[in-house]
Amino acid sequence: MGHPGVRSGRTFMVVDGGVNEGKEPNVKKLILCGLYLVAFVAGGCVAQGQHDDLETLYRTSLEQNEELKNQLDQANSHISAMQNAPKVPDPELVGQLTASQVQVDQLKQALDDAEIKIRELATSQTPLPPELNNELEQLAASDPALMNYDKNLGMVRLTSDLTFPLGSDQVSDTAVAGLQKLATILSTPHASKYEVRVVGHTDNVPIKNTETKQKHPTNWHLSTHRSIAVKNILESAGVTPVRLNVSGYGEYRPIQPNSDKGNRSNRRVEIYLVASSIPQNLASSTPPAAEPVGAPAVKVSDPIK
Repeated sequence: MGHPGVRSGRTFMVVDGGVNEGKEPNVKKLILCGLYLVAFVAGGCVAQGQHDDLETLYRTSLEQNEELKNQLDQANSHISAMQNAPKVPDPELVGQLTASQVQVDQLKQALDDAEIKIRELATSQTPLPPELNNELEQLAASDPALMNYDKNLGMVRLTSDLTFPLGSDQVSDTAVAGLQKLATILSTPHASKYEVRVVGHTDNVPIKNTETKQKHPTNWHLSTHRSIAVKNILESAGVTPVRLNVSGYGEYRPIQPNSDKGNRSNRRVEIYLVASSIPQNLASSTPPAAEPVGAPAVKVSDPIK
């Protein structure tokens, strides 16, 4: 690991006493992450179109902080070693090291500022009303093996290994009971102004079983089928279908690194409450009857939409 310097208007990295071109740490991006997150807190729950960006920023901001901290530590160590070297370094390199130290100082300040912004997100008012937030926290605490709740994202996360059998979209009895309790909360007046977005995810292990592939040819299918299955439970338990939204990302949005055997943390279904964008005439319409809870979540012959 090296440290940044400047030559002829370009950014480069000094690595083990040599000079290689590289990229300057993305400080501006990190600052923008912090500012965007604070705007999210100040403005309350945002429209669904912005929700993916907010989720990604929130998940990656702390990782970026750690990466920048490591860069700072290694850059400072390298600068110190060069300054304490017994031989007088090349004058050009001395100038480069001086410029690098200035950049390191600026990076430290930017990192401090960004961390303050991120802490504000964690400690400021949550995006959901306090009563709704408390009910969701209590529900998750009642069955932490099945679900957890992220108050900063307004999101309930279900553990797929407990929600579904391996390679299946059939919701387990234990998960059905938990989802019915969640539906009761989502049907309360203080939750009715939010849409309910159900998002399925898998790990990176491809589907190989022949019978499973007939129902779920790829992880895209499995993640989407599982989100539909969860949607069916919520709808059957009373959540108005016009508020429901389903999607699946397959293995392409992991929250932890996958190994060759995948990662159970990435096998999950996430349920977000986002600001409603439903037209008033649709929001007040009478929905059709939902499928019974015991019905198959997705039939083999059903087209994927």
